[in-house]
Amino acid sequence: MTRSVFIRALFTICVAAYPLIILFGLQHLPASFVGIVLLRILGLRFGVLLPEERPVLVPVLMIYVAYALTAAVTGSETLLLFYPAVVNITLCGVFLNSLRQGPPLLLRILEARGYPLDDHAPVYLYRLTAIWAGFFVLNGAISVWTTTLTLEVWTLYNGFLAYCLMALLFGVEYLFRGF
Repeated sequence: MTRSVFIRALFTICVAAYPLIILFGLQHLPASFVGIVLLRILGLRFGVLLPEERPVLVPVLMIYVAYALTAAVTGSETLLLFYPAVVNITLCGVFLNSLRQGPPLLLRILEARGYPLDDHAPVYLYRLTAIWAGFFVLNGAISVWTTTLTLEVWTLYNGFLAYCLMALLFGVEYLFRGF
């Protein structure tokens, strides 16, 4: 396993575990330290950006870094809790922007990976990109709502149920495609 693959895997695990990191961190550490941990996690991703990822990911990661830096400097627990909502809003923006400017993000991803696409794929992927944008709006709204609840409920939704909803959307789309 190359260093780059290892760091990407570590980043993915850290991002997926973010709610658990917050649950533990806010119970045992100052919020400013937890913000610094988030900055370090984001720094991992910067270190392994591929050239073709830079146009989309650098601006997105800069938003996340600015947000994490603000949370670290202010020591705001609330800002740390809103981070999943910021991620959802940002992803929604990226997906919607691809619909506006074209081609849809999902079409670009599949073409870049060399998947064979039929004539119906662009329209289907346009709609699917719109569905994912809608998902990010709904998921972000629920994530914001959970900030008003207990830390345990916030962690349950953002660390488990949100991933279950994503898996459900993937599964329904996979079945709809008819593979």
